[in-house]
Amino acid sequence: MAILHAVQFSLPDIQSGYTLRTQAIVRSQGELGLKPVVVTSPRHPGGREEEVAGVRHYRCAAEGRTGSVWRRDYARVRALGHRIQEIAEERGDVRLVHAHSPVLCGMAALRAGRRLGIPVVYEVRGLWEEALAGGCLIGGVRRRLARRLEGQVCREAGSVVVISEGLREEFLGRGVSREKLHVIPNGVDTAVFRPRPSSPSWKLEQGLSDGRVILYLGALRGYEGLDLLLGAFPAIRERHPDAQLVIVGEGEAREDVAAQAERLGSQVSLLPAVPHAEVPDFYAAAEVVVYPRISVRATERVTPLKPLEAMAMGRAIVASDVGGLRELLTHGETARLFRAGSSEALSRACSGLLADEDERARLGGAAREAALARHDWKQLAQRYVDVYRSVGYR
Repeated sequence: MAILHAVQFSLPDIQSGYTLRTQAIVRSQGELGLKPVVVTSPRHPGGREEEVAGVRHYRCAAEGRTGSVWRRDYARVRALGHRIQEIAEERGDVRLVHAHSPVLCGMAALRAGRRLGIPVVYEVRGLWEEALAGGCLIGGVRRRLARRLEGQVCREAGSVVVISEGLREEFLGRGVSREKLHVIPNGVDTAVFRPRPSSPSWKLEQGLSDGRVILYLGALRGYEGLDLLLGAFPAIRERHPDAQLVIVGEGEAREDVAAQAERLGSQVSLLPAVPHAEVPDFYAAAEVVVYPRISVRATERVTPLKPLEAMAMGRAIVASDVGGLRELLTHGETARLFRAGSSEALSRACSGLLADEDERARLGGAAREAALARHDWKQLAQRYVDVYRSVGYR
């Protein structure tokens, strides 16, 4: 019997941590013998129904551009709810709807689930109201409403999946029962992301020098702490003149990152986001991979996906001690953690690892073992079976 996943975006049109997690979930569920299918929201740019890596992806009609933000949100919920119902009725084999953040997908799934008489599982991957924080409505009525709706959808869904212990605590505080909440963390394909040597010719092709690479690969957002990393780099270079900093990604902070990188000169390379298949090449070339997140509510509660890739590749990791990173990494065992917001602590941690090849190898090996033990998608997919059974799926 089919499981219909309702998501905001998907591959191949959008590549992000969100879409990569979705693809990993449905691929792994298919390998378990389940029958996952996907429907995307009206916000998704692609309009064609298609097979993506062997999984049927349905689309929802694109949204119009008129009306207030309230009308647009309501129209998205209504359109996606109708599309979920339509797909389920046409197929005849959908027995469960699994909706994924943001909350509009959860609202649409609950509307359709009630009409169809089938259970709904809702998955929280972040805090939707925090995604509104970049706009002028922060602290306003829309943000408060988003928070309230998220809690309401969690309480009404049959079961709730969250990606971190921090999010479980968050929603316990919003009145969601402990029995309903299930933690299924981010995962990684440990067969694709595995330790391997880098090629000197590859570094030349990327325009990189022969120096040792400190790598950041991910979204360019303010809370990722890239200004802190760039600020710490001159002190690292004083101790290790051959060090080069490579930043790979896109995001709203790119302009600021580019300006700061340009002031630091040729030993800092800012590269655009790359296809996911090329990401392992960058990890393989890195001596140290850095995640310098600053402490805000989202980074304390939500675990990122990218550190798991570096862990599976067996790389030495330096990360700040925000809650979302502490949940993935243990100081002195699988990474060097530094005090969030401290440029001096960041430069010491990176410099210390560049100076100690044995320590880099030890941390990288332990990180690989942790990824295999706790974050391989083949193991995580089985947890969804238990969640689905808890709401009556057979």
